[in-house]
Parts: sequence; structure tokens; C-alpha cells
Amino acid sequence: MLNFTVDKELCVLCGLCAKDCVFGIIELDDYPQIKNEKKCIKCQHCLAVCPTGALSIMGNTAEGSTPLKGNLPEADQVEVLLKGRRSVRTYKEEPLEAATIEKLMEIAWHAPTGVNSQSVLVTLMDDPADVKKFSDEIYHRLEEGIEAGSLPETDLAHYIKWAYRMKKDTGMDMIFRGAPHFIFVSSPADAPSPTADTHIFMSYFEIMAQSMGVGTLWNGFLKYTVDFIFPDLREKLGIPENHQVGYAMIFGRPAVKYQRTVNRGAANVNRVTWQG
Repeated sequence: MLNFTVDKELCVLCGLCAKDCVFGIIELDDYPQIKNEKKCIKCQHCLAVCPTGALSIMGNTAEGSTPLKGNLPEADQVEVLLKGRRSVRTYKEEPLEAATIEKLMEIAWHAPTGVNSQSVLVTLMDDPADVKKFSDEIYHRLEEGIEAGSLPETDLAHYIKWAYRMKKDTGMDMIFRGAPHFIFVSSPADAPSPTADTHIFMSYFEIMAQSMGVGTLWNGFLKYTVDFIFPDLREKLGIPENHQVGYAMIFGRPAVKYQRTVNRGAANVNRVTWQG
């Protein structure tokens, strides 16, 4: 049940909820009503757009939401946040507080998904001791595979083998970078937009992490090691067989502090006109 309700004392019959409804299932019949609940994708646009806070849906109310007016950051602040984001490759050993990880997850969960499917799965390993054991197993299996010549002969495998040699020869952990936590983000392969959904979630996660002093790294080494070199590890991590892994990300408190933004020059834009 959607439990779509209207406070008639607050409703001014502006019709914005009906106009903004994704599938046009809200109609003004004296007051707003949802005519076909089966078509509702639970996006809550109606709740968000109502100027008087008259609507509630699925137990969510205007009182339980944060007003946008006066609470949004200025554009120049967002610019610095985005330009100041760095890929962090050195981390402090100390783990993040559980409340910090929970907050990151809750906020990133507001990332958009195709048809609001909300089918993204976040596979989290947040115990540094478990991360260490998982890392040890991966490097041990890489050693065995290299000695036996059983690893794939591909460009991706070449980089993973190089990461193993770096660990063995110099002690530098190219896969986990000493980070205390990691996530894999996946989505059912038959979801409306599985790749985009996972990447958007991770982008939300990363930017929010940046604002909280948490470092992140989109980790191709980890993603390809688990998803390509040793795919049986997917099952051990609890990633469903029918899921497509978007990417992996390590995170934690940075052991390096960046002081300023960088300059990348003008965007590479293909500006077109249409002549029919």
C-alpha cells in the first residue's frame, strides 16, 4: 500500500504533483489521488514538489524531510568539492566509525536508479581484520596461479600480475593500498540500467565521502581480480550470480592531505547542430 494521503487544509490544488508525476497517475479529483498504484515507482516526486507539504506517501511526510530552500550549498562550494576530489592511494590504519559508514551508505542510497528500481546491492567489508585476511588470500592465490601458469594471458591479468610482483618485491600493496574498508556495488543484470545505477551510486558515495574527510579509490585492480581472475570469490562475498558488478571502491581516512584543486583545461566537447 502506498498510503498516499493529502492534508486538505494545506493542499492549494496547484496540480504540481500531477504535472510532475513520472507516469501521470496522479489526478485532481477534488483533491490529488493516485488512480493506479501498480504504476507508481515510489520516486516520491509528489512529496518533494508539493509547495505546502500537504502530501505524504509510504509513511514519508514533509515534516520528515529536509527543506531545500536555504539548505543547499552555493555553486562555488560544490565546484571546489568536485574539483578538489582526489583518488586516494594511501590510508591510515584506523577504521572509520560505524556511524560514518552508515551515514555514507544512507546518503548514497539516494542516488537515482533506472525506473527507481533501487536494485543496487552494496557488498561491504568494513572490518579491517577481514580486509587483511581477504587481501592475504588474494595475494596467496595470485602467487599460486603465477607459479602454476594458470592465470589468464590477457592485458588485465598482466596488470594484476604486476601488482603481485610489486607486493612481493617492494611490499607495496597495489590492490588494497592499506585501506581498511571496501565495497563492491552490483545490480541484477536484467535491471533497467545496471551499469549506470552502480556507477551513479559510487559517485554519490565518493563525493559525500570527500565532504566528510574520507578518501576513496575506484579500484580496478580489486574489481578485476574478483570479477575476472578469481570469480569464485564473488560467491564467497555473497554477490548474487545474476548480478553485474559495476566496480569496487576502497575507502578510509587518507594518509595524505591535498591542499588545492588542479586544472584540466577546457572540456572536450562535441558541439553539434541539427539540420534534419
